Amino acid sequence: MLIKYLISFILLFLITGCGGGSDDSGGSSNRSSINFSLSGNISVGSNTARDDDVNDIETKELSNNNIYEAQSIPNPVILGGYVNQTYTGHPDGRFYDAGDWDDFFAVDLRAGQIITLFVTNQDLLDNDLDLALLNREGLILNASVGDGKTENVIVPADGHYFLQVQAHSGASNYVLTIGQNTYINSVGMHLSDDFIPNEAIIQPSPKIQSLDDRFTVQSSDSTRRMLVNFDSIKTQSITDKFVSPELEHKYNTLMEIKRLRKEGITAAPNYKWKSLQTTPNDTLYRYQWNHSIIELPQAWDFTTGDSSIIVAVPDTGVLLGHPDLENKLVPGYDFVRSRYSEIDSDRGIDTNPNDPGDQLPGGSSFHGTHVAGIISAQSNNNEGIAGISWNTSIMPLRALGKGGSGTEYDIEQAIRYASGLPNDSGTVPTYPADIINLSLGGGAFSEGTQQLMEAVRNKGIIVVAASGNENTDIPMFPASLDSVISVGAININKQRASYSNYGSYLDVVAPGGDNTPDINGDGDPDGIISTMGSDVAAKNLQMEYSYNYAMGTSMAAPHVSGVISLMKAVNPNLTPQNVDDLLANGKMTDDLGNGGRDDEFGHGLINARKAVNAASSLNTGGEIVLPTSPPFLVTNPKSLNFGTTSNSTTLSLTNWGDGNLEIIDIEENSGGFLFINGDGLGDYIITVNRDVLTTGTYSATIKITSDINVVRVPVILQVSNSSDTSGNAGLHYILLVDPGTLDSIQEVQAEVRNGSYFFRFNNVEAGEYIIAAGSDSNNDGFICDEGEACGAFSTVYQPTTINIRNSRSNINFSTGFNVIYQSQAVGGAVAPPRKGFARISDKKHKLAK
Repeated sequence: MLIKYLISFILLFLITGCGGGSDDSGGSSNRSSINFSLSGNISVGSNTARDDDVNDIETKELSNNNIYEAQSIPNPVILGGYVNQTYTGHPDGRFYDAGDWDDFFAVDLRAGQIITLFVTNQDLLDNDLDLALLNREGLILNASVGDGKTENVIVPADGHYFLQVQAHSGASNYVLTIGQNTYINSVGMHLSDDFIPNEAIIQPSPKIQSLDDRFTVQSSDSTRRMLVNFDSIKTQSITDKFVSPELEHKYNTLMEIKRLRKEGITAAPNYKWKSLQTTPNDTLYRYQWNHSIIELPQAWDFTTGDSSIIVAVPDTGVLLGHPDLENKLVPGYDFVRSRYSEIDSDRGIDTNPNDPGDQLPGGSSFHGTHVAGIISAQSNNNEGIAGISWNTSIMPLRALGKGGSGTEYDIEQAIRYASGLPNDSGTVPTYPADIINLSLGGGAFSEGTQQLMEAVRNKGIIVVAASGNENTDIPMFPASLDSVISVGAININKQRASYSNYGSYLDVVAPGGDNTPDINGDGDPDGIISTMGSDVAAKNLQMEYSYNYAMGTSMAAPHVSGVISLMKAVNPNLTPQNVDDLLANGKMTDDLGNGGRDDEFGHGLINARKAVNAASSLNTGGEIVLPTSPPFLVTNPKSLNFGTTSNSTTLSLTNWGDGNLEIIDIEENSGGFLFINGDGLGDYIITVNRDVLTTGTYSATIKITSDINVVRVPVILQVSNSSDTSGNAGLHYILLVDPGTLDSIQEVQAEVRNGSYFFRFNNVEAGEYIIAAGSDSNNDGFICDEGEACGAFSTVYQPTTINIRNSRSNINFSTGFNVIYQSQAVGGAVAPPRKGFARISDKKHKLAK
């Protein structure tokens, strides 16, 4: 195969992020007159559900507009939906005239679970959704009625409940999630908040005079915040029934505050007290399961990194102003030279490595920003996520342009610059990089690239690359080259990720994630969350800094780069050969699969604690001088979700510290449906017996007692009376897309069957294509808008170009709903509106991208 690659690609080839690229080599984008067929299956997680009445006119409508028609949903769940008021949303949609004001869902819940509503319309001022929790009699117990992107409520006790999503104004797609964890970053306004009804605190504003008939101001000092009493409150209940008159009074107070906010007045409830809860410093850290699985917190006891250590990231660039990255960056460079792919207006290579977006349908990937955040996002700053290293510096280098693609030559210039070697910029950095992370790749290479890697290694620089996302043992480059550490991906259960490449060239694996399941039941997919941007259509067309999930070997590689940066912090003299030797001797990894090195996991799963210890030992002549930490029992995952279909899963017990730790006892309180098989530290198989259970939601706790500490693992599952318990992401449109123009060439529709969508394209001309799939809940003629289901081969974050020269089957990938955690809008940074892939079944919806 290597000879074939060399013949087909001489000196120049397209390279794409996530270790992706063309899954077949040696073709052009020109179409031939020979026709073929393409087919495959699109899987959806069993915890995925869709709203029964969305705006898409092609879907079958089942009303869920009141508690008597409430749609039953599983728990935990990730659900995509749509609501709108009358005459809002897309004019051609199903509910434009009549409106679809409310969606009701029936579900069994457990105490402490979190219900979260993500509002996906970017214009939150005119498109506002609210969330309510109702008891089994249909009386409101709690509601979240803020005006931001998320609403959330906590379940007070075990029981059967109704959830209500309401369009307070306008129209929007939404994603509704139910998760296990009891931690919540409480934002917005909730009925359960403790505040004084009929009062509000407002900021001075000239608009107040025109509203004097609605409230009485308690202070005459217009230079500071004022307390007001509402003289009359317009009742605008999301339902006519509350569990108490006091709760209804509080609700109407919040509605009046919301009205003031929409009129431009800063208003808030007059809280009786405002708790500063003990929460993780980084607000999204609880979703970073990928840190504990590589024993990263123990490594932080030794070092949190050093700002003098630099990791270069040749990629799509980095959002230089992202609040979780802006203080971590050293000067970089933009090496995208083609005017067809550079996107920014700088006309060729320049000193600005900011990521302008790669203009993928559905919004740019901001791939390099995601990679950089995994390595070294700011930590302990009450913002977003924590990086692998808290202090490592990032050198942003832009080498991938439109569509997330670039050329071998441009990437070579970025690598040369990072290494302090001569390059087309005519300059070199003051301090070259210590590590180069390459979350990119292609199916061929030129001999000059191998020579470059050797030159970089000779300068003492360590190169880390993603193995690729094609689920194949066919080598991808540069990961397969000598002098490069090739990184594959594992999921939350330490299994090889379904997309991850493998083979004799693989060196190590790291968390790459999987956005289909929710194994730990936290209400979010088990992908890798990191820094991102959002350039979808927004109010004032402002691009937003945000956080989102991605999956791929592109996410695995920066875990290894980040860990090596921690190693360099304790041993600045660490060499590429040192790292190779430590990997080969198992000093940096936990062995997975067959004993010793194997083609599926390489030398095993990167272990940050072991790696830092090993690097320090080299620095001290073989004696480990790092401080020891006491033994401490931890589990992975921290909670278990069996959903409606799973019957077994793996629970890992690990000693996070040094010294001895003994498991004394393991017990569970399920009453007979849960079984535990294992011994001592290591992996346990946890199984459930659904045959002894009737329809309903069940929870239990596994209590693990060691001689050091006790760990409790929450377990949840659901037994359905339906014969089909598989996931459903709604009607899907599968598109055959031209990778050059991103125009849709063919479209087929598919409904889910047993958790999978089957598709087939006929009469396909030979050439290059992308295959994308998704729903169109808002009926705007585009799939993959935020809040809609979306998937692409091989991953949605970096679709793989397929070169078709014969008929193909088994083109398989996954789909699911996703959300973006919003950080802030970029002041003055105006981005064009972004939409998903354009459908072609309805010509009047084929809008310009």
